[in-house]
Amino acid sequence: MKSADIRTKMEKLNDFIVNAENSVRDGKMMDLGPLDREIADLCMKAVSLPPLEAKDLQPLMADMIGNLERLGTALKDFRDNLKH
Repeated sequence: MKSADIRTKMEKLNDFIVNAENSVRDGKMMDLGPLDREIADLCMKAVSLPPLEAKDLQPLMADMIGNLERLGTALKDFRDNLKH
């Protein structure tokens, strides 16, 4: 897979993660089942790129990590609100 294809998929995945966080914060649950596999697949493809191409994807990967952390927090908050 080419670097540009991986970038496009990462951008779409980042959009999905942000939308999922917003939905969870609005009290709506989303199916996140395939998310782990998609992220793992993209990361494996990114690390198989030549070093300079992989390095170009690092900012986008860092954004994804931040988005995932915010989604995780939103899910925890959602769960905690269900307990009350």
